[in-house]
Amino acid sequence: MMMQTMIQSRFLAPVLLLLTTPLFAGQLYRFPDENGVPTISRSLPPSVAQNGYDILDDKSLRLIERIEPALTPEQIIAEESELNAQILAEKEAQKTRTKTEQATKRAKQKQAVYEQNLRASYSSEQELLTDRDNNITRRTVKIQELTAKIPKLKQSLAKQQQQAAEQELRGRGLSPNLQKRLTASQQAIEINANTISSLEQEIIQLTEQYAADLIRLRELLQAATSSN
Repeated sequence: MMMQTMIQSRFLAPVLLLLTTPLFAGQLYRFPDENGVPTISRSLPPSVAQNGYDILDDKSLRLIERIEPALTPEQIIAEESELNAQILAEKEAQKTRTKTEQATKRAKQKQAVYEQNLRASYSSEQELLTDRDNNITRRTVKIQELTAKIPKLKQSLAKQQQQAAEQELRGRGLSPNLQKRLTASQQAIEINANTISSLEQEIIQLTEQYAADLIRLRELLQAATSSN
C-alpha cells in the first residue's frame, strides 16, 4: 500500500503542483506543445501538465525546478513490480546473512567446547600421544585376532560346501541342518570382513583426528605459557 501511494503521488504531482503553485511574475514555464515543440509561456496549460515541464526565472531563464512527466498506468505497474522485486531480494539477502551469522556463531561455540574438552583431557602433548597409541593399538590387535580367524572360517565353509555337494550327488538335497550351518558360516565370514574394514577405517580417522588435536593442543599450551 505504501509503495502504491508513493508511485501514485508521482502520477498526481504535476497536477497538484499546477493547482497549488501560484503564477508569479518572475516565473516562466517551458514545456513541449501538442506538436512536441519546446514552448515558453507565463501560463501553463492544464493539458500539458501531465507531460512534465520546467519552471524558469523570467529574467535569466535559469532553471528553477523541473517537474517530471506523470507516470502512465503501465509505468506505475512496472515500478511497483520493480519495488516488490527489490524488497523480496533484500528479504532473501537478509535471510542469507542471518543464516551465515548463525552458522558462524555455532561454529565458534563448537570450537570453544572442543578446545575446552581438549585442555581438560590432556595437560601435555605426551598424554595425547599416549592416548592415541593406546586407542590405535587396541584396534590393531583386534584386527590381528579377526584376521587369524579367517583361515578357520573359510576351512569350515569349504567343508560344509563339500558336504552339500556330496548330498546333492546322492540325490538327497541339502538337509535343513546343513543349510543352516552353511548360512551361518557365510555370515560369519562376512561379519568378520566388515568388522576388519570398520576397524581399519577407525584407525585412519583416529590418526587424522589425533594429528589435528595435537596441533591445536600445542597452540593452546603455548598460548597458556605465554600468558603466564
